[in-house]
Amino acid sequence: MTKKKFICVALISVMALSLAACGNKKVDYGMNGGSDDADNAGGLDGQLDIPDNCDVTFDTGESKLSSITLKDDDIEVPDADRVYKVGFDTVNAPCSDDELKTIISKLFDDTSEIRWQDGDAAESKEILDNTIDLYKSEIEKALANGDPDYAETLEYEMKKVEEERKNVADELPLATEYKLNEHYVAEADGVQRIFMAASDAKEGAGYNNCYFTYDMTPEGEDKALVSEVPGTESTYEINVVGEDTYDGDEKNPITEDEGLSSAMKLLDNLGISGFACTETEEAVRAWTGGSYGEDICKKPDGYRFQFGRKIDGIDVVYSTDIDTVDSIDTDNLTYKGGVDKAVISVDKFGVVSSTVYVYANEDTFDKEEVKLLSWNEMIKAAGESIAKYYKDHPTNYGTVEFNDVELAYVPCADESGNKYFVPTWIFSQDEYNEDYRCDMPIQRVYINAIDGNYIDIIENMKKIGMYEEIGRK
Repeated sequence: MTKKKFICVALISVMALSLAACGNKKVDYGMNGGSDDADNAGGLDGQLDIPDNCDVTFDTGESKLSSITLKDDDIEVPDADRVYKVGFDTVNAPCSDDELKTIISKLFDDTSEIRWQDGDAAESKEILDNTIDLYKSEIEKALANGDPDYAETLEYEMKKVEEERKNVADELPLATEYKLNEHYVAEADGVQRIFMAASDAKEGAGYNNCYFTYDMTPEGEDKALVSEVPGTESTYEINVVGEDTYDGDEKNPITEDEGLSSAMKLLDNLGISGFACTETEEAVRAWTGGSYGEDICKKPDGYRFQFGRKIDGIDVVYSTDIDTVDSIDTDNLTYKGGVDKAVISVDKFGVVSSTVYVYANEDTFDKEEVKLLSWNEMIKAAGESIAKYYKDHPTNYGTVEFNDVELAYVPCADESGNKYFVPTWIFSQDEYNEDYRCDMPIQRVYINAIDGNYIDIIENMKKIGMYEEIGRK
């Protein structure tokens, strides 16, 4: 069986949302050509009189900035008609052994023999044998191409794998108990499924339950298209640049809906609800070999889905992408975790890999319906609050040019430590970041959608426990 490698460009942000703010009001025309605007009057855009687009200049106050503007050409309003302040508790992390056993029993087929592997243990003999074979093939290619130095380097690495193999048992023991940070392995129809659960929390101080799974595709499937090439290895990639990187007119073996169904089933088996798909990318499988392991061919092979939490149609946004924000200094802070997010890759065999983080316990949600400021009221209040924010948190920029605004829930905490999801207008100035290969914020301000005051991002995250000053407990 050939081991899959996963090459994914992971975005730091929990969710990618695109919203903004002041011009003509949205009008949705129905199938009969008439306007459905009256039907939308009960939605947030009608209730709050949110425009399609916005071009606003704010007062700079005592901020020392020469100008503060907001220009957004397309405001996408959440599909909701009610907004709440939502009290919540975090999940019980780490989960109990009994909870873990229940989850694993749902992930694996009832007829599968579930075996145990220590989380720090070496790979199975089968995997190591395949790795050794690949090294041997690459050594032969290097010598044939007149590169003995590279062949020597490969041989040195291969010997380390051979030594590792000597200490591996022929067969993994059957699982008799279930613990965190360990691997649970089962095989069905030639596909090996591996599951690991973990927690980023110390005992009794949970922030996240984390679940990791990955499958290993049958060896024959990996080599079917390139059987004439010895030592061929299959690599699972994500087509992050949105280009047709595969060969020919190949079609994806599964539809996006089929892939999404498999991903949702995994979340259901993990006992997770309240997540919604926020982003989809087509996945590509590359067969590598040749003289120096270059790609031989690429084919579309499934999808990668990103999920985040929604509450009644409104996204929950966590402050995980603030390292690039100029007015926020994170050098003396450490991020301790706290996010609801899932990244799940699916091919025709099912879930290829998944990384799932669970923070908020949906069973504890306590909703209190709240009245938000209208758009004009919010803009007026934001003008004062944003200037005050930049007085309190100076930026190195001379001007601030927000180009995105969105309404979302943001986790907050009061002085007693009680946690809430609070409806918040998030003002961002986004720029393309070469390192992350996506738009990242260089400016960001949170405005409470209920009262128009700014929310101090870092101080709020410290109250929640997501950030901690270095050197302090």
